[in-house]
Amino acid sequence: MSAEADPDRSSGDSLARFGPVFAALVGLIALAILLQAVFAGEFVNHANTSGWLDAHDVGGDVTAGLAVFTAGFAFAALRSAARSLVIGAAVLALAVIAQVEIGHAITGNGDNGLLVLHIPLALATFGLTIWLSVKARQLRLAAAA
Repeated sequence: MSAEADPDRSSGDSLARFGPVFAALVGLIALAILLQAVFAGEFVNHANTSGWLDAHDVGGDVTAGLAVFTAGFAFAALRSAARSLVIGAAVLALAVIAQVEIGHAITGNGDNGLLVLHIPLALATFGLTIWLSVKARQLRLAAAA
């Protein structure tokens, strides 16, 4: 039976082929979010903050770019095989974009009151990367069985 005639096999093939790439992209996003926490800790605790604040700003933009790319990749490569990963990646991209915009509002307008949203959202986005990684692995294992 061909992969076209068996949608489950086609989905399994897609997961086997593109799942590891998706997982690597999500891992890069998780690393970028972790580095954002390091950069933030450095500029919060030191007198000379401009370099770390700049690193945090650029890191946020890079993280958002990675998240948007990953969502696009998931849609293109996994939409028929793993809808939950596509939806999760899209939610992650939107959350990271919101996170970056909140961060720009904090630094651009001096609105430190937004930190009450910025920090928990950072933790939620990191948690979502973990969920996406675990879910991708579970789906690949289930498809291989």
